[in-house]
Amino acid sequence: MPKRCIGIDIGRSHVCAAQVVRTAQGFRLEKGFAMQTRRSTDSLPAILHSLTNEHGFDRRADLAVSLPLHAFFFADIEMDAAGVVAVRAADTAGLKDCLPIPAGDIVAQVCSVLPMDGSKSSVLVAASSRRQLREALQSLHEGKIKPACLDTPITAAHRTIRWNHPEFATGLAIILYVDESTLCLAVTHDGSILLARNLPMLSSGDQDAEALAQQTAEIIAQEIEITWRRLFGNDPDPGLRFFLIAPQQRAASLAPSIREKTGGQVIPVNPFARVVRSEEVDADLPVCVAEGLALRVLQPEAADSIDFLAAYRARTRPRLRITKELTVCAALAVAAALVWVAGLFLQLSSLESSYGRLKAQMETVFHEAVPEEQNIVDPAAQLQQRLEALHKERNPLTSLNPGHPAPLEILSALSRNTPATAGLKLQEVLIAADSVRITGDCDSFATFAEWQRLLQAIPGLRVVDSPSTRRDAPSGKVHFTVALSIGESKA
Repeated sequence: MPKRCIGIDIGRSHVCAAQVVRTAQGFRLEKGFAMQTRRSTDSLPAILHSLTNEHGFDRRADLAVSLPLHAFFFADIEMDAAGVVAVRAADTAGLKDCLPIPAGDIVAQVCSVLPMDGSKSSVLVAASSRRQLREALQSLHEGKIKPACLDTPITAAHRTIRWNHPEFATGLAIILYVDESTLCLAVTHDGSILLARNLPMLSSGDQDAEALAQQTAEIIAQEIEITWRRLFGNDPDPGLRFFLIAPQQRAASLAPSIREKTGGQVIPVNPFARVVRSEEVDADLPVCVAEGLALRVLQPEAADSIDFLAAYRARTRPRLRITKELTVCAALAVAAALVWVAGLFLQLSSLESSYGRLKAQMETVFHEAVPEEQNIVDPAAQLQQRLEALHKERNPLTSLNPGHPAPLEILSALSRNTPATAGLKLQEVLIAADSVRITGDCDSFATFAEWQRLLQAIPGLRVVDSPSTRRDAPSGKVHFTVALSIGESKA
């Protein structure tokens, strides 16, 4: 069964897709798609979802995706073999001063290694940030896209050039990839990229295409001169080859300007030179990057190509391990909670058994304490009621009622505070629960008044009403009646 792959080129303001199939005769581009995404209503997930739903792309084909140029940075760094191994192993600590990305957020790939004198090599590193890649993967997920790899536009275009222009694989050459807002310049030697650089495309709305082409060509000439002196220590060779990938109208005005400024040979890249194009595919579709993405998956020798998806997963794998460890810890916590709950049930069973034994003992004690009571509802409450009844019965005779003096204590206090030589006699003392009523006589009102003061000093007793007094004419005695209230003792 023929193997298919869909390459999806996602730019800052465009989406292009190419479905390529590998047959015994070679590669054939079956379907192509291109759309500008400048409007605010253009939804990338919706566009991606429409590739299979509306435009007939194969749902079972492998998917390779490139992100916009501004999502990537390139750096030419001198490092030893150990540094190269570290970068390939997702250790990006050594790149913290080489890229405008925080060291902890760098996702890097080694594009090429050029040996130098000594143990050092000139290493071209492509890098992006985890945040950029995470957002891109989220958009792809929303569009039902599960990519097999993530690539840069320039490296994907590089593969299209190598396949369709065999002469590119010999000698020095320049790749110029121009999109809506960025120009990417790559220097190659024998088909391998030595250096890459992203340059912003500066233009005003009223600038015509010719002036923009002249300005762009001037920037290209300056950058190539600087790059050549840095890499080779001399000026660019006459006749230097430029492989140009740009929208058709821009390429038509840019190619002569580049020839004029550099004296080089400009070769517009033809993505259909060695890839058969189906009749339904428009020959003017800008599919160079998308085709290169598909070729990268379909060619066995592309196994060592850079892949930011694998690099991103390698950088985020420690987090995945932490998540797994947290899951294990959560499972252990749940197991511990289950054991604890089981222990609680066992303890509850033991407490219920103990409660049953205590209840039986309470009933036995209740029968022994109150044998006449046959109906047992709540032994503790029933015993409490019986005790309270006993307290009420014994309060008048004992001091079991807290805060009230006992009758004997009241009589003793009265006897101690009654003057024996004053002719004062108590005839009747009536002691109730909360009051005392005393009747008696004495020889004079002065004696009664003195005794009344003594009564008021007795702790726990208080005169509540005015005493009733009268003098008996025949005997001259003073008869009295005093009412006292029994309160809390002051002693």
